[in-house]
Amino acid sequence: MKRVLIVDDDTIVRITLRSLIRWEDFGYQIAGDAIHGKQALRYLEAGPIDLVITDMKMPVMDGLGLIEEIHKQGWNPKILVLSGYDDFKLVREAFRMGAVDYLLKSDLTSGLLEKVLLKMEEAAGEKYSGESGDKVREEEAFYKGQVLADMAMGRRPLELSLFSGEYVVVQFELEDTVQHVARFSHNLAEELVKPVLSFARQIPRVAVRCVLGSISPSRYLMLYKVDDGRVYQEGMVSTCRQLCRVWKNYMNLPVAAGISEKDTQPEAFWEKMEEAGEQLRLRYLKGKGQLSCAWEKKRIGCRQVKEIEGRYQKLLQGLFFSDEMMVEEEKNSLFAELHEKGISEAVRISLGLIGALAWKLEENQDDLRNLFSDEIDYYEKLGRFLEVRELELWLNNYFRWILDYQKHKPDRYQEDLMIRARRFILDNYVNPELTLGSVADYVGLNEKYFSSKFTKEEGMTFSNFLTEVRIHKAKELMDQTNLKIYEVSQSVGYNSVEHFTRVFKKICKVSPGNYRKQED
Repeated sequence: MKRVLIVDDDTIVRITLRSLIRWEDFGYQIAGDAIHGKQALRYLEAGPIDLVITDMKMPVMDGLGLIEEIHKQGWNPKILVLSGYDDFKLVREAFRMGAVDYLLKSDLTSGLLEKVLLKMEEAAGEKYSGESGDKVREEEAFYKGQVLADMAMGRRPLELSLFSGEYVVVQFELEDTVQHVARFSHNLAEELVKPVLSFARQIPRVAVRCVLGSISPSRYLMLYKVDDGRVYQEGMVSTCRQLCRVWKNYMNLPVAAGISEKDTQPEAFWEKMEEAGEQLRLRYLKGKGQLSCAWEKKRIGCRQVKEIEGRYQKLLQGLFFSDEMMVEEEKNSLFAELHEKGISEAVRISLGLIGALAWKLEENQDDLRNLFSDEIDYYEKLGRFLEVRELELWLNNYFRWILDYQKHKPDRYQEDLMIRARRFILDNYVNPELTLGSVADYVGLNEKYFSSKFTKEEGMTFSNFLTEVRIHKAKELMDQTNLKIYEVSQSVGYNSVEHFTRVFKKICKVSPGNYRKQED
């Protein structure tokens, strides 16, 4: 049996990992668990450990310190990283130091853990080794990606060395670009683009089979080498989904993709790139973070959307500017035409209108999909209508939703930002370095304005809100675990147990020790 060591300062996480699966079924047994890196080293010194599952942020010695010490001692366990949404820089460094995979804490399930363990075994022979070799390969991958991007932008002629046999072109686009780019510093090349590309290249099949480059901070281009043209579609889609999942999990970046048909001729590269771009533009008809593939049977394409946009310009303008009189006048004309055309053509026209409106909103840094809490696949939704009358009733409601959304958009935007801010605080309260400024950066607002807005919405300052969250979580830990007071303090974001004690007593009117005695 292979021996597993679990390292995390959160008791609940350690217990969860122990009980989530039957480790014996995968050839493992739990050797022990530790609350920080130094305690983990004692287990490693006592006997061989085959797999270390470690958190990144821990007191005394963090995950990176543990990995570094493991290498110094010459031990060679596989290392599986536990991460949160805000840990992508730490996880990236852990990969550089030899970690083989990650588990996102918020998505921790038995299925995910089993999948990662199996993938880890399968990929063992594909992992790169040797720091100097890694650096050379990383530089080579970066160079090829830059060549690909330069070709796409017309800054370089066709580079035949990138092509060998059949290939597919994929374009990726960050969803909600303005909102997410605002989280990063002005040095987007280092803070956004480089991590996006680096994480992608950690995936073995991407490293072996793909060339990936950046056209802009929000747009990425991939050349995928097809092994077997008869069955490539499933592998292609699986690779793209894995990439989108990695970017979402590590960097909290939702990404959509447009995928071209395969080709064999290098000279067709620009045609395939345009095809992938057109598929990407149609993503609004499928839902956020979706893939749109050229081989899927569609009822409409980009050219048809443009034609419909030209025919119904006034209706689209009325919807965009929330002009109810114009919409009322134009929709009556539209419905008369739809009844005349029949259900099949009526659905096609409706899809074109939805696509054209989405493009118009996109030009103004807005997203049609913000209108609904649930993602809608319009191909599937409209395809269920059997009569034009049913479609007309749905469109009537749809136009009303659009008008209301456009009319109240400024208020809704501010409300959404506060929801995201609260969620970010609840996800990151354990970080002692969490500040008003970091939350303001995350939602893309000026710090002073955000402070004022947050206080108005919550009825308390950011500092008081964060303190209440931390003390509430501390009380939960003291009620449900046997953690020592200093461990509770560190688990809710306080580096100093003395400071934690003072704050706890001020809020609860009793010291942490006496609180626990009262509960007992």
